[in-house]
Amino acid sequence: MRLYRGLARVFPRSFTAKLMAVVFLGLHVPLLVLLVWMAATGHYARGVMWTVVGVVLLATLLGTAIAMMALYRLMAPLRQAADALEAYYDEQRLPHLPDLGHDEIGRLLRSINRNLHGVDAGLRDLRRSVLLDPLTQALNRRGCEQALADSAAWASEKARPLTLFVVDLDNLKPINDAHGHLAGDQVLVRLVETARQWLRGPDWIGRWGGDEFLLAVHADGNEAGERVTRWLAQLAAPA
Repeated sequence: MRLYRGLARVFPRSFTAKLMAVVFLGLHVPLLVLLVWMAATGHYARGVMWTVVGVVLLATLLGTAIAMMALYRLMAPLRQAADALEAYYDEQRLPHLPDLGHDEIGRLLRSINRNLHGVDAGLRDLRRSVLLDPLTQALNRRGCEQALADSAAWASEKARPLTLFVVDLDNLKPINDAHGHLAGDQVLVRLVETARQWLRGPDWIGRWGGDEFLLAVHADGNEAGERVTRWLAQLAAPA
């Protein structure tokens, strides 16, 4: 960790640069040692010495360039993993990282894929449990409040009409008393299911509480009223 922390002071934003620095030093330290040894011992004639130094220097620089290009390409999966994590954090966009085998990088990419998909599934379940009514699967009161704010913003941005209806079921208690709460629950479920058959796009239905429902229709009052009237007639018809 000391080496990493030391290089992080010089290259704080690039792991690739850290690796390249290590490669550069690894290739050039032997060259520097060779130069010092040749200068200290005088083992070679001056002309021969500089020829050897020139050849070794060119070979080392070429090797360094090749090694750095190879390292940059080898770092591509790590850059892709970092981009995927940032994309999920910023945009909740799930990654589809490639399967690169069973080495450390391959295991890392598979782990990121698996964990992010698991986290996303858990978050979706949590949102559903927080915003949906467990009986009817319509929006609950909190979901209605959020959807109402979103619908109002959408209608304002698109300059489109938005019509809201409050649906209050009468005589639900006598049904519960006469036929049991299961029958009353079936009435609520049928109300939501039939509404979803004609709701379009951004329209939604939510259970505001008890036997009260909130209906948002992204249409003007006349069109929305006609659609709701047909729906209520369908509900009133014998099953």
